[in-house]
Amino acid sequence: MSVGQRIRTRRQALELTQQDLAEAIGLTPQHISAIEQGKRFPSLPALANLAEELGVTVDYLVTGKEGVITDTIPAIKADKTLNLEVKRA
Repeated sequence: MSVGQRIRTRRQALELTQQDLAEAIGLTPQHISAIEQGKRFPSLPALANLAEELGVTVDYLVTGKEGVITDTIPAIKADKTLNLEVKRA
């Protein structure tokens, strides 16, 4: 299952619409839709916001594994400059 599929599954389990989730974390419904469809990957701060709003860990959203320490979410959210970059050799 992909990140987007886990987000959609959890959102639906909580009976949230894409609009509800988007408003709660400051994204547009279109952005949520693109993430759920696998067309976009959320930034780390957005991923932290999604995890918090959906009541799961970032690790669960990314890997599907549960039971990971969640105290890193506030630190990720606080770091507005944090960005995931891929560097090639």
